[in-house]
Amino acid sequence: MNDYCFVCGGKGFEDKVCPSCGREPLKISINLDRKKDPTEFIQKVEGVDIPNYYHGVFWSRARLEGDNKEKLPSKFDKESSRSDDKLFIRYCEQLDKINGIFVDKLIPHKSVIIVAPAGFSKITFAYSCMQRALDAGYTVAPLLDTVEAKRALVLASENCKYKINKSISYDDWIMSDVMFITVSKLYVHNEAYQVIEELFDRRSRKGLSTIFLSRISVDDLGKYDRTGNFSAVFKNSEDNFKYPAVIQYLQKYR
Repeated sequence: MNDYCFVCGGKGFEDKVCPSCGREPLKISINLDRKKDPTEFIQKVEGVDIPNYYHGVFWSRARLEGDNKEKLPSKFDKESSRSDDKLFIRYCEQLDKINGIFVDKLIPHKSVIIVAPAGFSKITFAYSCMQRALDAGYTVAPLLDTVEAKRALVLASENCKYKINKSISYDDWIMSDVMFITVSKLYVHNEAYQVIEELFDRRSRKGLSTIFLSRISVDDLGKYDRTGNFSAVFKNSEDNFKYPAVIQYLQKYR
């Protein structure tokens, strides 16, 4: 059966649902005019340092796939789909599952490490989920990188009055319902595994999940761990907060 849509051309519209095939808009955003108190929502968003560009912008699987059409198997020649195409589809599916949790005004009860190259929607995804969580009434930590998170962990242990980003206490930060952390792109990313392991451990003891975003593969993140403790984090366990799921798309270059 031919599922081609003659209204949107099978591509969907930028800002609205296709009235014919029902495809979601490529860019999903909050209509602040329809919210009872848009000012309150904006204050919440600004309170966790979400940049203005991302205010009201939601992640969309359709947009991610639309920006990477060359990675989708041809519907005319599905037999020729490459292994990395399948990995990309898997990556989209898994992000979409997490996104669906936030859309339903819930939060994940499992920690995750999301790995993908630059340009694969990780930061947009994080800010989108953070805004949905704020809109649902959850507490949300600002998006820090692993260097900033390490600084917070060290300085807060030495000074109980230390404020992260000069605004949030360590206790409020570590107890946030939702926390996204991005792995630093600096050479010190070699030490990121220590921060990842520590935050998984601390927040798991409080029954809280943590989501990390990285351009660097899980194997490379643990390259300098001589103890083997970091690799142990990825062993199966009933503690879903300490032992994360891995969503990893490693682009192949030919």
